[in-house]
Amino acid sequence: MAGLDFRRRRMFSVYAVVILLVICCCVLSACDADRGVFDVSGDTVSEPTHFIAKLMYQLNDNIKVFGWTVIAFTVILKLVLSPLDIWQKVISRRNAKAMERMRPQLEALAEKCGDDKQRYQQEQMALYKKEKYSMVGACLPSLVTIIVFIVLFAGFREMVGYQFAQDYKSAHNVFQTSVNRQLEEEWGVTDISLVDKTAENAEKYQNMISVAQDEVYKFYFAPEQKEARGFLWIHNVFVSDSWVEGVPDYLVVSGQSGFAMSRITGVMKDEYELVMHKVIGAEEAGWGKGAKWNGWLLLPVFSVALSFLSQKLLTKSQGAPPPSPNGKSGDSMQANMKMMQYFMPIMIGVFALFYSAAFALYTFTSSLVAIVFQLVFTLVGKILDKREASGKGKFATGRR
Repeated sequence: MAGLDFRRRRMFSVYAVVILLVICCCVLSACDADRGVFDVSGDTVSEPTHFIAKLMYQLNDNIKVFGWTVIAFTVILKLVLSPLDIWQKVISRRNAKAMERMRPQLEALAEKCGDDKQRYQQEQMALYKKEKYSMVGACLPSLVTIIVFIVLFAGFREMVGYQFAQDYKSAHNVFQTSVNRQLEEEWGVTDISLVDKTAENAEKYQNMISVAQDEVYKFYFAPEQKEARGFLWIHNVFVSDSWVEGVPDYLVVSGQSGFAMSRITGVMKDEYELVMHKVIGAEEAGWGKGAKWNGWLLLPVFSVALSFLSQKLLTKSQGAPPPSPNGKSGDSMQANMKMMQYFMPIMIGVFALFYSAAFALYTFTSSLVAIVFQLVFTLVGKILDKREASGKGKFATGRR
């Protein structure tokens, strides 16, 4: 640390705080082993405890289609966080204007000081203080944004697990109700363990199971169920918009496969596959041969593209970095800005590709709203600049 200049030490401290807080959030989430685990062995499934999941399900009670619920939730969240976003943009705009004023002085100072970095840094910091140029202020909202992203991911994660549990529990109830009815009508018993499973009754028993599975199929793909679970080209928004099946298998719902999914407990693999036998891989569950694709990979592609565009607009609004002691544009800060410009889209792309389509829809909508907001803010800033320049021109003309 002693060999680093002031600017690098300050940036290093900011990044260290960001990384520390991200690690703390991840560790705290991982330590809560009970969060996102739903037991389906009882009569009902316990409701999610994460406040984000609760808010989205309450909102979905009115909207009914979960894809639109995610969009509405994202827009509401962006409006709630808009003061923070405005604060960040105001600071970035103020810094950019201050840098425009200071750049000639900084370039002259860098040429004057030559290799005397200590003198350059002292006079640079004095100029920053005079012009109220803040290197840390614009980073704090970004820090909050990262924390919000992690909190939201945890909420969506729990929401996915709860929906998996709800889907299976409802299907199991339909299956069990059908079996009980057939037992009473065809066998004259109320307990499947009392069924005579001799060879001559094997076909009759299999027919009973098949009828129950057909009723599960009709329930799972009923128009109101498909409408609530699907969105545009996506069959199931709780599964990723990719090459995975629209109906999750046992490994996915039990948390043994997939990407950071919540999981259900209280059901064995054989029982799950028995109940969901005609639903998994059904034609209505996905696209392509064997219904293997839940979506067309559009949301991951759109999410990455919009996130990159959003980062590019944000970087452009922040202006060029301050000159380094050799008189050229700050190489280290420029590298840091480029790193963030590519890091966020890549991270969002990974989540959008391997996590639920609902979360990908959130990242897509969030980036789209951010772009619109940035364009409006930039337009307003240009109008204010023109008015300010016009006012100064009139003042100067009046004095002459």
